Amino acid sequence: MTSSNDIGSTGDFPLQVIMRDADLGKRFPDKEFYLSIRNLENPDIEHVDLDGAVAPVHARRLAREKGFEPTHWMEISNKRLNRF
Repeated sequence: MTSSNDIGSTGDFPLQVIMRDADLGKRFPDKEFYLSIRNLENPDIEHVDLDGAVAPVHARRLAREKGFEPTHWMEISNKRLNRF
């Protein structure tokens, strides 16, 4: 059984999501957070580095400074969406 916030559930995945990759952050501390952007017209997913982000809200602020508006964040390890 999956919750409505799980990746495998029905519904549209948000277009802009802050991703937290703790394993990557262990190897490269400034690379723990990045922005994943899904384009409806192109199946490719773009990633934008959010170097130096230390928390999801900090990563969202950095993304906004670059002109993006992420609505959710998630940790790679548990694949659960969290709304800001």
